[in-house]
Amino acid sequence: MNVDPKFQITKNDNVTVDFQSELMQNYFPESAIEAGTTIRSLMVAPEQPFIFCLTTDGKLQGILRTEGSASGWTQLLFSEGKVTSFELEYNTEEDYFQLAKVEDNKVWISDEIPLNTTQFTTLDKSLSWESMEALEADEIINKVSIGVERVVFSTTTKGKDAKYYVANLDDLTPKLSTLFENGMKIIQFELGNFQYNDGVFMLYDIGKERSFVFQSFPDERYGKTSKARFESYDHVNCFALVESDDTNDIVYAAGKNIHQFVTGIEDEEVDVTKLPGTFEAITRIRAARNGDYHSVWSLNEHGLYYQTNHFFEQKTQQFVSNQWTQPIVMADDAEQFCCVKGNGIRNQLFSINTKYGSELTSLWQDATTTLWNKKTLSIKEIDSLKKVKSYSAHIRFRSKATKTFQGLHVRLSAESNLFVYVDNASYHIGPHKEALIPLNVNAEFTVICPVQELGSCRILLNADFLKNTVAINLASQVLEDLQKKASSGKDLASARKQNGDLLVPKGTDINTLNSAADGIQKMLDAAKTMESDASTNLQRSSFTVGQLIAPNTQMRVSHVAASSVSQHGLTLGDFLHSVWDGAKHAAEFIVEKVKDGLQFVIKIGEQVFHWIVKTIREIGAFIQKIFDAIKVFFKDLFEFLAFLFDWDAIVATKNTFKDFTNVAIISLKDEIKNIRKFVDDTLDKQIEKFSPELVDIPDSLGKIDPSQSSDEKTADPRANWLNSKKNYLHDSTGKPISSQIPTDFTEVFTSFTTQLKDILVKSGEGFKLQMDIIFDGFKKMIQGEMTFLDFLKLLLQKLAGLSLFLVKQLMDLIFVSLDALIGLAQVGLNKQWEIPIITPIYKAVTKSDELTFLDVMCLFVAIPTTILYKIGEGKAPFGADKTKEEFINRGKTIFQLNLN
Repeated sequence: MNVDPKFQITKNDNVTVDFQSELMQNYFPESAIEAGTTIRSLMVAPEQPFIFCLTTDGKLQGILRTEGSASGWTQLLFSEGKVTSFELEYNTEEDYFQLAKVEDNKVWISDEIPLNTTQFTTLDKSLSWESMEALEADEIINKVSIGVERVVFSTTTKGKDAKYYVANLDDLTPKLSTLFENGMKIIQFELGNFQYNDGVFMLYDIGKERSFVFQSFPDERYGKTSKARFESYDHVNCFALVESDDTNDIVYAAGKNIHQFVTGIEDEEVDVTKLPGTFEAITRIRAARNGDYHSVWSLNEHGLYYQTNHFFEQKTQQFVSNQWTQPIVMADDAEQFCCVKGNGIRNQLFSINTKYGSELTSLWQDATTTLWNKKTLSIKEIDSLKKVKSYSAHIRFRSKATKTFQGLHVRLSAESNLFVYVDNASYHIGPHKEALIPLNVNAEFTVICPVQELGSCRILLNADFLKNTVAINLASQVLEDLQKKASSGKDLASARKQNGDLLVPKGTDINTLNSAADGIQKMLDAAKTMESDASTNLQRSSFTVGQLIAPNTQMRVSHVAASSVSQHGLTLGDFLHSVWDGAKHAAEFIVEKVKDGLQFVIKIGEQVFHWIVKTIREIGAFIQKIFDAIKVFFKDLFEFLAFLFDWDAIVATKNTFKDFTNVAIISLKDEIKNIRKFVDDTLDKQIEKFSPELVDIPDSLGKIDPSQSSDEKTADPRANWLNSKKNYLHDSTGKPISSQIPTDFTEVFTSFTTQLKDILVKSGEGFKLQMDIIFDGFKKMIQGEMTFLDFLKLLLQKLAGLSLFLVKQLMDLIFVSLDALIGLAQVGLNKQWEIPIITPIYKAVTKSDELTFLDVMCLFVAIPTTILYKIGEGKAPFGADKTKEEFINRGKTIFQLNLN
């Protein structure tokens, strides 16, 4: 709806922002994705990854990050049958990509897909494919790889050597090619460029020997090829390619070690570098680069390893290149993974794990804090439900001005990168990434930030009607509660979760708990100092988390000795994500205020680390790690600090409201005739004596400021919990919810609107003229040209001039329609509904098999009613059966009139 700007709130209207954040449980429209064995991904727009992987039944699917959508993702299918192999190629120069797949024993090549003009949400419907086959019918195509100009695929035939074919993308005519030797099994091949020649990198077996070679395509003039064999003094299991600035690919070959091969300035030169670290056999490797910074990811049976030449120099607090870090374990449950391709993309990847079902996990490093974020993506069914621990903040804007927020927007950003839900739409926000949130008349919304630890950065609000940026610390309430509940080791020892279990394992040494409590309190003091941006120096303080783990606990730093930890070149995020588990038993911490923020100094034995941190999220991550050290993990802290719904009390309140409504509807049916007669008689009497000059308007009304808002309670995300999900009422499997309303109501509504139109036509243009005058007076009142008292007199005068028969006819029409609707209401209101999110939530919390419209409405009312009543009174509204029965019985008399 377009709103005249002069009626909208502006910066001069002194807008206030009311908010409250709670750590609490939430539900999202997601469920675990079913992913197969292969995965590729491409960043098709800033912070918009497009993931391609196989489903468990072998179909090729795409999963597109969709900003502002309900789940945050859209699923697309790119095959009808089973796909045995697929690959994508990203052309960095012309900014497009192509897909290749093996389906029905054919190789299929997609159109070129430009990044800047493609509508990716409908790509599955618009994409065209061309196919080609092997020369012999008994050849089985098992692998495909695509480049910028060519596509290559390999085949197997029982009892014969392996073959591979090369085809130009222009004509897709496959030409048979042969290996160096008579290899029976091709392990891996990729199209690429080496020593300034286009060709194929091939890893294959000859008997028990393994060969890793590059063979160029024949030159057009002489048909000659060039060859290169990669010798690494190691059994190569896999390799990865990364494009360099001079079109040559940088090659990473992996076995028990990782070797980097770089084409030299001269054609015949190859620079070989052995990366730090010795592994057990690596089965997969991927690499990515952003300028001079490279990241290498390798997978073996112990987990997913990470190392980079983005080496963090402790002394200068700067990154240096050309010095590789030692490998560290980032995920110990990955089975498949891929780095995200795209310009300037590094340290973002997706991994698949099938150990506990089938999960697709996103792992990415926040560039601001260097902290690592791990999130299980849940895409498969938008109408299904996932329970998530989160910070929820209800944000409300207020102004005394008699203007509207309708049509205005709030710009949401954050101190570091976050994925959040705003009223059920998913957004990515960060220091340089804003989300535009529309406001309506209510001028409020709920921000939900899924978390896996206590730490969370501040969310920043900006708007044209705000004079200054408003910062919301999502964790403020939790950290404040924590400061009270963890003030000493004794407090920690006696702390209990909401289910009555001890927070800290029984028998934990009191000295250990005192040390942990000391560290937590100092971290919380540091957080307060940072949030207030105090100019005075924080007093230098230190604490030791010693003897937190049994002495025989071994350090796990990717097989690197503790004495060499300082040589890792680790960021704070790397340290907390991977090294902490092995280092925490010998750590001493020092925190002090410095010019640029807060400096954390960590001493592990004789090694000293120091990092400068600038966000509350980093401090929260540290507090989380201190709790980890005493075997208190986030799930425990959540049960200790979070708000948990008393669903039994809420359901009891909902059922009471539902019973009351049903009883009231029945009583209304019997009373409607009496009410209609009473209204008609009353109208006749009032109309006879009505005159605006005789109406006595109390003097107190003249003192009323209509712009003054009524007193309201503080914004509370708990009371607003279900209301924040109301958008799902309008989006049920792609159909408007109105289409699911029982059709019995349709005839009544149609009859009502038809008769209403006839009545309004009879009223003539006089009605419109009077309403225009009233509206003009309303505008003058808003602009201060007319007092509220004068406007009220004008309103009465003009209303008195309306045709009285119109009032009578409207009331008759309403009662006729109401009489018809009441007969249907009880059936319609109690008819089962299937609504996304609301239905699963209802079934989960009520253990009921069906949901009705009346249940929905009563649940919306019951949640805030129960929560606020319990906060104020300390008990549920209808805890006693007698109270419940009395309330329900009032429904029998609520519509009865005393006509005497």
